[in-house]
Amino acid sequence: MVNYNFPRTTLPFAMATKLGGSEWRRIPYCLGEVRATTTLTFRRFRGRILFRDPQGQIARIISEDRVNRRRILAGILSVGLLSLLALFLPSLHKSPEPASPSAPALAQTPSETANAPAPSDTPIIPAPVVAAKAAPLPPAPQSAADLPDVDPHKAFGSKNAPVTMEVFSDFQCPACKTLFLTTNRQLMDNYVTTGKVYLIHRDFPLAMHAHSRVAARYARAAAQLGKVEPVEQALFQNQEKWEQSGDVDGTVAAVLSAAEMTKVRALVKGGTLDAPIDKDFALGQTYRINQTPTTVFHCKGQTYPYSGVMTYDVLKTFLEQLLSQK
Repeated sequence: MVNYNFPRTTLPFAMATKLGGSEWRRIPYCLGEVRATTTLTFRRFRGRILFRDPQGQIARIISEDRVNRRRILAGILSVGLLSLLALFLPSLHKSPEPASPSAPALAQTPSETANAPAPSDTPIIPAPVVAAKAAPLPPAPQSAADLPDVDPHKAFGSKNAPVTMEVFSDFQCPACKTLFLTTNRQLMDNYVTTGKVYLIHRDFPLAMHAHSRVAARYARAAAQLGKVEPVEQALFQNQEKWEQSGDVDGTVAAVLSAAEMTKVRALVKGGTLDAPIDKDFALGQTYRINQTPTTVFHCKGQTYPYSGVMTYDVLKTFLEQLLSQK
């Protein structure tokens, strides 16, 4: 409590008096003369000023400070919001910036790759080939004769061809089916039979495929009878059927005679076909192969592995540039 001595004065204000309970009523009032002995009591200020007159009665003057503070706070918030809008609105109307010149270019489509002119004599190797080439590889053979464990029944074309292709495949692999049905026929007609490519089929049965090794056995048995092409065609074309049923024998029997089928079954049961399959698989591991199909190209002492399905247009472009090397 602080005591102040005021000079005699007249002070108009609106006073509220307590009528009963906790109810207050504002009554217009005009204070006459405040005597010098009047005592003012200041509590923690919350927007109200309390006066105590000499008789001990309390008069409350409702201050407008609380209303003013609310107005000031609302004004500050409004200015802040307007400032934020001024900052963010221009960015909403910005047009997208052009791509940086240093950003990597998107991969070309097969047709674009096929039509792109070669800047030099170096072959344009598809991206997967470049990635696979980075892995350490065994010494590249100088000719097809240097390649190990080539089954002549599963190799096509001339050994003296300038390009040798080893295709590591799984008969139960959907991607291998796509490669065989969409690319293999054109490759055989345009490059293998013309003496430009020596094509070798390598078995690479994946453990995740329950019937792929069985299919590889039947295909190798049929190859020894000179029936590798119709059997491979039947296995790939009917892949979904024998994959579900496991009936590899019935799929192969549909394209061979009864006599041929008897010989194939004897070879399969003989147990001698797993050894060449295992050799192909081991060779694939030396090439760091981890998926099927994977094609390994050999040309002029260089080796180029490619993982995945290569369209015929891309394959043709790559082969032509390999063949044009001096």
